[in-house]
Amino acid sequence: MAGWMRVMLNGLRSEAHVLVVMLFTCVAGIVYAAIAQTLPPPQSEEAPQLSSDALVESLEKALSEGKAEKAHDLLTQILKRPHLTSDFLLRVGIQFAEQELYGGAAEAFTRCIQEHPEIFEAYYNLALADIAQQKWEEALAILQQAPKQSRAEVLACSYLRGKVEDSQGKTTEAERDLSEAFAGAPENPAYGMDLGLFYIHEHAYLQAATVFERAAGFNSRSSFLLLGLSVSRFLAGQHELSIEALRKLLSMQPDFAPAQLLLTFALSVEGRLEDAEKVARQGLNSPHPSPYLYYLDASVLLKLQSRQYKRIFEELSIAQREIPSCSPCYLTKSKAHQAQGNFKAAIADLEIATRMDSSFPEAWYRLASLYRRVGRSADASRAQDQFQKLKADKEGREIQMLRENFLQTLDAAQPPQ
Repeated sequence: MAGWMRVMLNGLRSEAHVLVVMLFTCVAGIVYAAIAQTLPPPQSEEAPQLSSDALVESLEKALSEGKAEKAHDLLTQILKRPHLTSDFLLRVGIQFAEQELYGGAAEAFTRCIQEHPEIFEAYYNLALADIAQQKWEEALAILQQAPKQSRAEVLACSYLRGKVEDSQGKTTEAERDLSEAFAGAPENPAYGMDLGLFYIHEHAYLQAATVFERAAGFNSRSSFLLLGLSVSRFLAGQHELSIEALRKLLSMQPDFAPAQLLLTFALSVEGRLEDAEKVARQGLNSPHPSPYLYYLDASVLLKLQSRQYKRIFEELSIAQREIPSCSPCYLTKSKAHQAQGNFKAAIADLEIATRMDSSFPEAWYRLASLYRRVGRSADASRAQDQFQKLKADKEGREIQMLRENFLQTLDAAQPPQ
């Protein structure tokens, strides 16, 4: 049975380096497909003669219709029955978990452990259900109790324990356990992905690049591992190596939107604006372009001193609509209005940007300059004072925005099966 090892533990820390509420997504194959590469086949038992049982059929129907309360009532009745097999209990637990009914899933997995304490999968799935309910310590306790009869099962527990510790802010412990899992099975894409992401979150970009490079060596067709390698190299300042990896990735998957986005940005940072605009234009003509690519293309066009203002404003409008709180979008829009000589609109754009992000140094600096230009001396002084109070960002807002976008993309990545 391909148990409920499908829950992906997404990124758990914000850009402000504080813990946020953990987000779990049920995505088929994300964790289990990777772990199953090294785990032995789970024990199989003859399924109980319940497939035609009216109670079980009613349970499945209630779950499919989203009737959570009815489904739980039926589960309670089913769990009163003696001698339920592990396959049956795991299947029921999975059905509840797939509907994000983690309490019911936990009940089924707990019963499985009680009747079949030798089944590793029941412990692992119960730990996942506890994690989905943010029961961190309970999850760790269950992983500790799990009967680990193989090296693969030991590594699977180490991996999941590292994810929980990361969510708790225990970075030392998380690094140790995630590293142990990856060192033991570097061919497992989930292990490489999560250790690499851990290092990116910790701003340890060279270490992240090392992990992604090794993981990609075992999974050369994995678009997300190659993207992780490209992102970490770019953030480490290895722009040309990042560009090289991105071109390789796009040669395999020409319409891969995250790669189009990062390649456009990397080329623009290197001053290769014509190349960047070409990649952006190709990306925008692909089936599912990233909304961030609309922003980047408009930005590159302005740097090229293009007078395609209609196109620039249209692209920025799409970006503003699709990207939450896109203060860099308003900064770029202001530059376009200023290039047209429309200082009133340029000021209005910057005022929106600074309301949206009051710690945006470049927006305050340009706003002070425009206020002075139109004779608003008092406003210019206030904007200048605000700018002086802010420390220069080590990473500009544009890089921060794109970094967050790539982290979200990688956090939700599905490793190859």
